[in-house]
Amino acid sequence: MKPTDRDIKVVEIMEELIAEAVERNYEDKDTFLADLENLFTTTAFGFREVTLVAGIASLLFEGFKCSTGFYECHPRPLYEQSIRSVLIKYSIPHKKSGPLNVAKGSNITYEWAEGKRPKEVAYSVVRIIDFIEVSSEEEIRNFLIALLRRLLDEATRVEEINIDVNPLEDPIFLNNLCQRLIDEATDGGNTPQRIIGYLIEAYHKTLNTGVIVNGHEDSASTTNTTSKKPGDIQEETESQEIFNIYEITVKPFNEQRIQDSHESILEYEKNKDCNIQTVLVICREQDCPQQIEKLNLSFYLGKLEKGHVTYYFINIYEWIMAKLLLIPSTARKEFHTSLNTYISHPNTSEKVKLLWKEIHEV
Repeated sequence: MKPTDRDIKVVEIMEELIAEAVERNYEDKDTFLADLENLFTTTAFGFREVTLVAGIASLLFEGFKCSTGFYECHPRPLYEQSIRSVLIKYSIPHKKSGPLNVAKGSNITYEWAEGKRPKEVAYSVVRIIDFIEVSSEEEIRNFLIALLRRLLDEATRVEEINIDVNPLEDPIFLNNLCQRLIDEATDGGNTPQRIIGYLIEAYHKTLNTGVIVNGHEDSASTTNTTSKKPGDIQEETESQEIFNIYEITVKPFNEQRIQDSHESILEYEKNKDCNIQTVLVICREQDCPQQIEKLNLSFYLGKLEKGHVTYYFINIYEWIMAKLLLIPSTARKEFHTSLNTYISHPNTSEKVKLLWKEIHEV
């Protein structure tokens, strides 16, 4: 089957199943009910996504067995190029590469489940796979309709957490908002990265500087090497000439992080035939490496040299407050709007959503 034909077929199958799920035309069966419900007890979406891939692949490819040949269905394009498009259409929370993130190159077996967390959810996935592999097409379709019904319910539940907010410009409120989000809902580094990026972006957008901000909308777990970028966030011209590179962290910027950053820069310089001399590290004071050269200042935390690159460390909380005070009120409103749009997205962490709601409804 050609990839384009496969993608069209997958979308057709999923639309048919979702239509049945909307009408609740399925039967919850004891053979999968408890394990299906268990998939929704964790924020690790990859477990339910790998289950969805297994079910769709079983309908698509005769003789497919997830337990012995998971990668024979080519799960990355199957999920990312077709299944994911349907999840996006129906605002179903999901991850970009969820099935691959949990499979990690393995077939879906009890041995695989042993190394996963939460283990009991991984075991549920394996038991569902066992059920799929001995079931008829009708039974598989019934299970998938039940799974998609739960996913649609999840989309509704998550949407109900979102709130409508008017754009705010008070720098004190916005500063306190940012600090609480960073401290209480870090979300693996995604929260501070979005805050810094949206602040920079709001400044340039409001003042029509023509500067483009890149990288801040990538997942914080995406490495610079994988994404082929020199830092977490870049300010660059339309011709892609970079004049500021930012690393954003609320974890120790240790030797490994420095080495990874430096290697990304060297690779970027090689590919783009350019020379990068400085990186701004926006972090907390406790995240700085011990060997930095310090001054008796609170905003500027110090510097460190690695090869030809100098890393300047800046206090994340003071950077945010300074930026909020220095940008126009229209830019502050733009920033608040961008942050609200991000937090309202189906895939944004529920913990972030709940804190955002709590802060605004006080």
